[in-house]
Amino acid sequence: GGITAAQKINALAEAYQVPVVPHAGQMHNYHLTMANLNCPMSEFFPVHDVEVGNELFYYIFDGDPEPEDGHIDLSDDTPGLGLSLSDRHLDDFNILE
Repeated sequence: GGITAAQKINALAEAYQVPVVPHAGQMHNYHLTMANLNCPMSEFFPVHDVEVGNELFYYIFDGDPEPEDGHIDLSDDTPGLGLSLSDRHLDDFNILE
């Protein structure tokens, strides 16, 4: 899995002119969408409407882009995927050692 496997899938799909829309919003999929011509769009799920099971991403990371006029822009000034760890919800979880 991961970004490398997704890029291989995108390359194969592009060779056969098949569009790819990565499932689930999240930052790694936004980068895949913007890096591949055969990805016409990316899914987006607002934080207040997170499906059960995917909400952990939004609790532990900061930096997810906000849509503006139906579009998402990724920053060229932020390293990596553009995310940073957040501790703002730390008190909401039980930490086991």
